[in-house]
Amino acid sequence: MDMTTHATVSITAVVLSFVGLGVADETSRADCRATDAVRAEPPRDRSADAFGSGPWYVNADRTFWAGWDAVRMRAGKKGNKVLWIRPASTQLTVSGRRLDASAPPMKATIPCCYPTGFQASGLAFPTEGCWEIAAVAGTSQLTFVTKVVPESERR
Repeated sequence: MDMTTHATVSITAVVLSFVGLGVADETSRADCRATDAVRAEPPRDRSADAFGSGPWYVNADRTFWAGWDAVRMRAGKKGNKVLWIRPASTQLTVSGRRLDASAPPMKATIPCCYPTGFQASGLAFPTEGCWEIAAVAGTSQLTFVTKVVPESERR
């Protein structure tokens, strides 16, 4: 093999390896294994109307629920309104991290002083992608994975 042919084969191999990586990245982004939401009725709250049958993300012992925009998140500054059903009078904390790429953290806005079981919040995602959300209230925890779509995309 002469030098020109050898150089061409080497460059082709390098280019193909980068193309292969790009395909793998696209596949992993498309392969967000989102948590299945459930259709069920959360416990009634004396200070609110019935919450409806969802869809909801729910923890195993059914002490923690996430609904409304939780199952249809969009990226962007406008954010998403998420309703939480959690143990009454507990402090809600929520964090989020992107699983399929690096990204700035999700921003949670949690208003003060919801004394009963329900709690409204705002979650804002800087980018679309596959995100893991972790919430804690008292001794209860809820973790789920959701696909965040572009702000312009309707679900």
